[in-house]
Amino acid sequence: MDDKVARAERTLSLLTTTFLANTEAVKANMSLVLDTVLSQNLFAYIDATGVSVETAKRYTSAVQKWQARINSLVTGKTSETRMAGVLLVKHTALQSPQLLSENVSKWTTSLLGVLGKAEVMPVLIATLQTLLAFIDAVRDVPMLYREIISAQVPRMNQAILAMVDKNPDLMSQVLEVLDRSATWFPTLFRPSIDKAEALCLRLLDGSDMRNSPELCEQAARCLAALSLAGGKITTEERWFQCAQQAMGTIQQCIDHIMCTGSDAGEPTQQFALPLLADDFAVSIPQAADRISSMTEVLIALLTQPTTVDIPVPVDGILNIASRLAMVPVRAGSSKNARSEYDLIPLLTPQIQRASIRIMAVLAISLGSHMQPYLSAVARAVTAINTRQVVSPALNVALHCLLQLYIERYGYGFVMHLPYDLVISTVDDICVQQKSKAAKVTMTASESAPSSKKRGGNGKSRGPNSFGVIESAQATHIHWDDTVLAALKTALALLQHTPTVFTSALRTRVDSQVLTLLMLFAIGGMEMPFASRQSDAAHRALLYRCLEASILSPDPWQKAILPHAVSAFSAGLADPSTAVRDVCAEALITIDPIIHSRLPAQLREPDTKENISNENQVSWMMSACDNTSIEAVLSGAQADSQSDDEDDKKMQAADEPVVEDVKRFKQDNMIPPVITKSTVVSVVEAREYTKPLQNQTTQQPATLPPQQPTTSLFNTPAPPAQTSAAEVSDNNDDDDIPDIVMEGSDSEYE
Repeated sequence: MDDKVARAERTLSLLTTTFLANTEAVKANMSLVLDTVLSQNLFAYIDATGVSVETAKRYTSAVQKWQARINSLVTGKTSETRMAGVLLVKHTALQSPQLLSENVSKWTTSLLGVLGKAEVMPVLIATLQTLLAFIDAVRDVPMLYREIISAQVPRMNQAILAMVDKNPDLMSQVLEVLDRSATWFPTLFRPSIDKAEALCLRLLDGSDMRNSPELCEQAARCLAALSLAGGKITTEERWFQCAQQAMGTIQQCIDHIMCTGSDAGEPTQQFALPLLADDFAVSIPQAADRISSMTEVLIALLTQPTTVDIPVPVDGILNIASRLAMVPVRAGSSKNARSEYDLIPLLTPQIQRASIRIMAVLAISLGSHMQPYLSAVARAVTAINTRQVVSPALNVALHCLLQLYIERYGYGFVMHLPYDLVISTVDDICVQQKSKAAKVTMTASESAPSSKKRGGNGKSRGPNSFGVIESAQATHIHWDDTVLAALKTALALLQHTPTVFTSALRTRVDSQVLTLLMLFAIGGMEMPFASRQSDAAHRALLYRCLEASILSPDPWQKAILPHAVSAFSAGLADPSTAVRDVCAEALITIDPIIHSRLPAQLREPDTKENISNENQVSWMMSACDNTSIEAVLSGAQADSQSDDEDDKKMQAADEPVVEDVKRFKQDNMIPPVITKSTVVSVVEAREYTKPLQNQTTQQPATLPPQQPTTSLFNTPAPPAQTSAAEVSDNNDDDDIPDIVMEGSDSEYE
């Protein structure tokens, strides 16, 4: 540990005395000093244990000199030294929380002094980022809250708002700091609410929407954060008021575009924005830009995290979205031949995209609470799908909205959609194909008469009668974002609502997907766009659509499983890794469909009887392996001799037949009946069958059916009148088992 601390002390002393000695050294070595501080943890040994006293003193002295030097750099005379001081203060505080807690008050005061001066842009940006990092680090520390947060945050807000007028280029950084400050400290931000709101509305009047849309989004988020800061009214009331003002401003712009007045009962509250221009050629595009800006405000309000429950006016927001969707339809069906309406087709994509974004954010923020309003959303989507103006960007946005609602609500949303919208989705999947006919280049000598020979196949063949095919069939496929979005919508329909397709439409979808996949597979050099890596997303979606169609088949449609397996197998050789992964996953998924199997069964634990039977089977197999043929033959001869002796004894005996059978059964001469629950070893079965095999070899091939019965049971009736059925009827003893020999010429019943 002493070596590490000593090395850190020497490094800090070298940086302080050599590389930060004066202004020229700071300019020349600033990058080296920053890299050293970032790469080496030089401030990790403050109050470290296991360090000698002398080493600790030298290290503490080096740290104090470092602090004094960077503090002097923050208040330096040149912008380069102040920039170096601000950056070194930031990284020193981030590496050592102890140094931050000891010096944060002094550093914050110095940084706020930098904001009040006429500084260059990089120094101001670095100062704002450093202040934001300090506030984020100490906002959860109770002992620093009163000293830093309560004292410095209101002062910082005022300094930042005053700095914007002098430095308009810092608007993005200022909005970020104001947004964080209003979100983290809403109570301390209340004195600055009015000025901050005026700053945000200055950016949301529509004049900067086309030039800097990111800046308008930041202003909308800052305004949404201000609505939760409260003030003279509660947070809920302020949020609701801000939403009503945004909707009222949108309604005013719609009325201006349509040259109509507002109806009774509509939102009348509006933001204090400048009036629109008198010239309609300027005011109508300005109204469309203002609609887009207010849409950003509604989106920010609906996505802003809140600590209290806020009632959302869903009816009013959906009414505004429906009105925006109906603007082109109303202008197209209007009987008034107004020249202002000629500008509406130019602004239709922008206006309807605003409607789509509002409906999308409602589904994201409200979730299942949107189910009672799905029919209204479906009507607005139908109005947008009329496609008064062909716009690829609008079609992509519409397909994204459909995909979102289908994935979230399924049949609850699809049941409200007209079937024409599903057909239009399938139409968008059909990409533009341009086929180029075969072009054959013949040789010049072929046109001249020449001697021709007839080949074996009956065709004429000459020395110069050949052609060079330059392009057999070149198919050019034009992919665009609309096709990609339509494929995503079709995939959502196949996964969540597959029965919405009719058999004819389902066949069309499958054939189109398979056709495109085959074109990709056989394209090669003849299809220029087949091997582009930019088409990997389209190919992956095609394979996913095919997989979804296989997993949700149409019962009235011809199976496409063989074609799908071929397509997935060909996709394993695709140059894109993502496509190969999709194909491999699809083959694993559809494998149970091709090779069906029973599901896994829950097996009970083995009993002692099963375990003993398993051990017996293994013993039987080992016994069979160790038994030689000579031993088996010698055993068979011994058994045959014992059988002859038993026959002689049985003929000489005068006891009843049943007793003989019982005695033979006790001597294991007659095997027991083999049932499903009986386990017979191979050795026992061999012992049972040896006498019968010997008897079979000694008897002739065909025996009279009465001989076994007469000799065994001693029946007094004549042999010609006795049958096997009668013998079985006369036998009343249930202890005698039935023996059936498979493969023999006689059966004993």
